[in-house]
Amino acid sequence: MNTFSLPPQVTHDETPLVLESFKKALPTLSVSGAARDGGSKAMQVDARELKIFNSSALALLLAFKRELQGLGLEMQVLNLPEQLQNLAKVYGVEQFLIPA
Repeated sequence: MNTFSLPPQVTHDETPLVLESFKKALPTLSVSGAARDGGSKAMQVDARELKIFNSSALALLLAFKRELQGLGLEMQVLNLPEQLQNLAKVYGVEQFLIPA
């Protein structure tokens, strides 16, 4: 399975650069693990390093999810900080980011 790691900080200022980095990584990440070898049709996004964030991080993760869905892939978020999980619940988007 392929993994994209979030940086330590994702706020409004960092969002465009992180999204651009994610989109640039997609061709290599999605093709190697899912499309060609019949492996898993999911991509992992690791939030282990994420320490400073706001609601922009949620918007970014949802943008990642839309990009992946357009490629026929699912997204699995790993190590989502508890505070960001709580923020996702407040905004009503936890079902898109937090596995049941």
